[in-house]
Amino acid sequence: MLGRFNPFFLFFVAAFLVIYGGYYFFKSSKELPIIAVTQIIEHETLDTVREGMMARLKERGCEDGKNVRILYQNAYGQLTTAAQIVQNFANAKPKVLVALSTQSAQLLCGMSQQQHVPLIFSAVTDPVAAKLVSQMETRTPGITGISDYMSPEPQIAMMKAFFPHLRTLGVLYNPSEVNSAVYLQTFERAVVASNIALIKSPLNNTSEAVAATKKLIGSVDAIYFPNDNTAMAAVSAIVGVAHAQGVPVFANDSASVERGALAAVAYDRTQMGYDTADLVIEALEQGFSLAKPVRVGSNTLTVVSQEALSKLMLTVPKELVSAVTIKN
Repeated sequence: MLGRFNPFFLFFVAAFLVIYGGYYFFKSSKELPIIAVTQIIEHETLDTVREGMMARLKERGCEDGKNVRILYQNAYGQLTTAAQIVQNFANAKPKVLVALSTQSAQLLCGMSQQQHVPLIFSAVTDPVAAKLVSQMETRTPGITGISDYMSPEPQIAMMKAFFPHLRTLGVLYNPSEVNSAVYLQTFERAVVASNIALIKSPLNNTSEAVAATKKLIGSVDAIYFPNDNTAMAAVSAIVGVAHAQGVPVFANDSASVERGALAAVAYDRTQMGYDTADLVIEALEQGFSLAKPVRVGSNTLTVVSQEALSKLMLTVPKELVSAVTIKN
């Protein structure tokens, strides 16, 4: 889908919508408190968090156009657009900022501190490495959120259940995403402790997904990507290349499994959205004085793709049968 459109055209369209949309919203929404929401790129994992958040806000009485205004803008993977979104939000004078993804949170953090607007983040793997907070347990005024950090061990155990003789694992990630780069340091130590060699293949944007995946074919027994926004946005391309060559792809989110990855140990992203909304409401009530420790996502589940099982001629390992959710 991405290859069918000129990337420069998409960039200018996105930039126009962001600039014009921000101006229009600012001009027409002064009378109600504004919740300003942004995410760095469009993919189902972040979309699910956002949709869960929106549903919970409505459930708890925060309705767009009725008693709040919700300004949502997506950077579509463009950092220049993301920077323009920050400026739009600064002009709009919101009551609460919401950042879905590490990069979005990093970009909004300065504005949050300068204008004393509470920042709620979600789907941020390592808020400490991202320099959002000094420690997970610290109650930092004006900033808190939900982390999607997950220990590597359950993921490695799931992969080895499918492939007990797994010896070489390829990893796809965007080195410019601090959430991925830092997490993979921990992940690599755990993989090496399990006697598995790790081969990394970076991709700087979604258009590099096919080439980065092809580099791993022939050298690895399986491929994995963490909660990396670039890889998650390109999962269909990654799976298309790898599974055609009989190489399974493991993920860390259920949406990627729904789009063809073999399996993942994942958080319930809808619940993560609910939890995010609860923090947003607290921020509306308490303002910049809100000070809560960062929470880690809850309700993990193991998901498996029936389509991938069939494609790779595999079955669910007996030790996982009672615990998995099958996605068609």
